[in-house]
Amino acid sequence: MTDDHDTGYEVELGHPLVGVSPDATLEDPQFELTFVGGVPVSGEPVPYFVARGRDRERLDDFLDDHANIERFEPVSDGPEGRLYRCEWATRDGEIISAIRECDGIVRRMVGTRYGWSLSVYFPSNELTTRFHDACLSRDIDIDVRRVEPARLDDRHPPDIALSEKQLTALRLAFERGYFETLKETGLDNIASQLDITEQALSQRLRRALRHLVGSAIDDLERDSRSE
Repeated sequence: MTDDHDTGYEVELGHPLVGVSPDATLEDPQFELTFVGGVPVSGEPVPYFVARGRDRERLDDFLDDHANIERFEPVSDGPEGRLYRCEWATRDGEIISAIRECDGIVRRMVGTRYGWSLSVYFPSNELTTRFHDACLSRDIDIDVRRVEPARLDDRHPPDIALSEKQLTALRLAFERGYFETLKETGLDNIASQLDITEQALSQRLRRALRHLVGSAIDDLERDSRSE
């Protein structure tokens, strides 16, 4: 008999870009925000997004206007896009709050000018139904596109493959508040604790973040090709 302990449901759905003032950003066909899975160093959801678009300054305006984003900070900028650290406003009546209440795991989340596209895993049929009912009762606008049984290990997270030194540096920087909008520490303090130079620490963090973003983008492209 098959063990169904870790079997749940994968839900693919659409959600509008609520709380955003219309501007040229939404007319840009290259506009895209892609969720990046981070290193689990905290119980709070602190998602990272890679933003792409012809005018990256307008992307800042877009995030600033978005009702569901409390604050954000550009972390790095490169040819693949601009990496942002964003803190969600998990208010009652919002989709992120409903997902968390039902133990959902966001596996894929992409925003375009047409709205958000999400793939969310729920551990059971009961929790899947509860999420759907919560959205209906709270007037959360969702477009359910697919629901099917899935195991938690059906899809693997991005192949992060960070070195121990990179993971240690990222964790320490996060725990010390380096990635906060108002930095609570500097590279000099973190480097001192790791007994390395500031330049070495900066390069280590940059390589780690680049690897996280690259792995997430590769995983997203594999998912797109398989659909």
